Amino acid sequence: MCTGGMMTGEVCGWQVTATQATVHYDEGTTARNMVVARKTSGSCTVKGDSGGPVYTIDGSGQAYAQGILSGGGGGGSDNSGGAFDPCELIFTDIGLASNAFPGTVAWH
Repeated sequence: MCTGGMMTGEVCGWQVTATQATVHYDEGTTARNMVVARKTSGSCTVKGDSGGPVYTIDGSGQAYAQGILSGGGGGGSDNSGGAFDPCELIFTDIGLASNAFPGTVAWH
């Protein structure tokens, strides 16, 4: 999977590690039914990337919406994932977002 954040741009290589997760954010909020993904190389997402798309790209270059970026972290001081400090991504599944928010998701 890939993310498209305002601060980091396109970051790919994410692998889902948990679904329907309950996440407790630093500022005290709790979110339920979130998806968690990780990666151990390349850039992590940063504050300011929230609200960006989470998507997959097939062999022909077609992108498919997977969710909306909510948070993450990891990567240590250089903001780059590794075996001992992997990047973590938290996002809302596109199906849940589509049902919860007004408007529609375009399916092609």
